[in-house]
This record gives sequence, C-alpha cells and structure tokens, in this order.
Amino acid sequence: QAAAQRIVELLAQGARVALVTDAGTPAVSDPGARIVAAVRAAGHRVVPIPGPSSALAALSVAGFVEGAFHFIGFLPTGGRERTRALSEAALRGESFVCFEAPHRIADALQALAAVLAPTRRVLVARELTKLYEDTCVVSAAELPAWVQQHEPRGEYVIVVDAAPKSEAQLD
Repeated sequence: QAAAQRIVELLAQGARVALVTDAGTPAVSDPGARIVAAVRAAGHRVVPIPGPSSALAALSVAGFVEGAFHFIGFLPTGGRERTRALSEAALRGESFVCFEAPHRIADALQALAAVLAPTRRVLVARELTKLYEDTCVVSAAELPAWVQQHEPRGEYVIVVDAAPKSEAQLD
C-alpha cells in the first residue's frame, strides 16, 4: 500500500514510473496487482512492458509444452485444498503451470507426485532470472527424491507436461 501510494504521488507530479521486479512480470499472481489497481483507481494509465513472466520463461525452457496450458498461479496453502487443485489440474490432462514458495515446495511436490502418473514430466524451476537460477526436468515419480536433494531457495515455477492420451485417465 505504501509503494502504491508513493507511485500514485509520483504519477500525479508528472513522473513516468515503471514497475519492475527480479521475479518475473509484476502483477501476475503477485502483490503488484494492488499497485496497478491503485494507479488505475487514481485515474492514471497503466501500460505493460513487454517481456516474459516467470510462467512463460519456465514454459520456454521446459521443452515439452507445445499447445495450450492452464495457469494455476500460487497453489492453495492448505494441504487438502492444494491436493484438490493439483488433482483437478492433473485430470484435465493438459499442461499446467503453478507457482510455489520455498517453505511449501516440498509439500507441493510430494502432493504432485501423488496425483500424477509416475511417468508424467515435470519442470521444476527456481530463482528464474537470478544468480542461482536452476531448472530440472524429472518424472513425477522422481519428485520426492528431487525434494530431498535440493535445498528450498527462492520462488518456484512448476510446469507439468500434458498427459499422453493413454495416461489422461490415470492421473
């Protein structure tokens, strides 16, 4: 709220302001949406700066999403709700993208491993566009081992490949 107020003040003074983060496109599943809403409410114009969001950046390096994908955003924080959201996404059969925080990544990947067919491919991307950027493609069956081998660090983007037609009913 304080940042939004300061930006609105600057715009009222005639300044040009760009909202940029080191974690992908601001205001996509991000508190930056509150700043955009405040700027619009104050009657100022909002223009996107072209560039990929972390979801699109992760999709671009996954190497397996060729068609449509479903964007979930941040997963629900409660275990039951998270499992339900992942189960519903898996049952759709199409590729999907979700975000997760470091303190919940282990639980999220364990839940994902439980709802996906074991051979379904998953890209786990962390710290995109930052110094310790890391991306890894593993099968759903390999997710629990991946969690054990990697210290939680930074925000995560998870991309799940579409289920092959024969596996869509198994997920």
